[in-house]
Amino acid sequence: MAVSTLIYNAYRDYSSKRSQLLLDPIFQGEGAPKGRRETILLIPGFSSGDWTFSTMARWLHQIGYRTHFSGINVNVGCPQRKVERMLGRLEEISNDAGGRIVIIGHSLGGLVGCALARNRPDLVRDVIAIGSPLRSGWQAVTPEVRPALFAIHSFFQKFIEAPQGCGTERCTCNFSVEAYGPQLPPGVRLTSIYSRHDGIVDWTFSTTEYGDNYEVDGLHTDLVVNVQVYRILSNVLAGYQREVVKLRCMTAAAADIKNGDFRNHDRTSRDDSNYPTGAQVLAR
Repeated sequence: MAVSTLIYNAYRDYSSKRSQLLLDPIFQGEGAPKGRRETILLIPGFSSGDWTFSTMARWLHQIGYRTHFSGINVNVGCPQRKVERMLGRLEEISNDAGGRIVIIGHSLGGLVGCALARNRPDLVRDVIAIGSPLRSGWQAVTPEVRPALFAIHSFFQKFIEAPQGCGTERCTCNFSVEAYGPQLPPGVRLTSIYSRHDGIVDWTFSTTEYGDNYEVDGLHTDLVVNVQVYRILSNVLAGYQREVVKLRCMTAAAADIKNGDFRNHDRTSRDDSNYPTGAQVLAR
């Protein structure tokens, strides 16, 4: 019952958030700093595919960025092997761009992005993780949905070649080290965008001590079409520091309230420097 309710709420919330996004001036590029054709690689989350980024890719192109999809139709199977296969694609995209690129990953995609950055920091300058469990693995998934997600993973394991114990605590591959390691290599900026109402990932595992944290409202699946996320992205991609990003988002939220639109009033007005990290929360 909890899983079916979650799916229903996720679909309803996704539809609502996408409708709000399409009607919001930010989607038309109003108030969004313009890119200079910088290159961005988009990586989908667990059991999702590149199609989940279709709306974001369209928007990023409109505001001045070049986007590339990961080539992942369904993100299941051994994540380490995905990293190994994507290293070649990363190099190809970076060579085409003529320099280091930005990776935006949703959920598991954010972890794959971190792993790629730790393997090739010479090719990556920014990793933006959206709703990603930056610490731990299955323990970061809320207990209510953990059995269902693990069942999906186990099902696909029967049809996809994978090492013994892949995706479990018995896994011995390098993905855990590369994805959940400490600070990213020098020169690689890490940004985490998360929601306390995620519903799938426990938000305390999504904060990082080694980068910038931004909180928004919304469920896990709708973060890729969330107005608040797009506001943050436009400013982070422009290279603004956290204080400037927060100020610009606060200004946009204040404009919403002035215009009588309370739907997009977000939590980025909070001072994230006062947020406890996941480790501090768990220690309490």
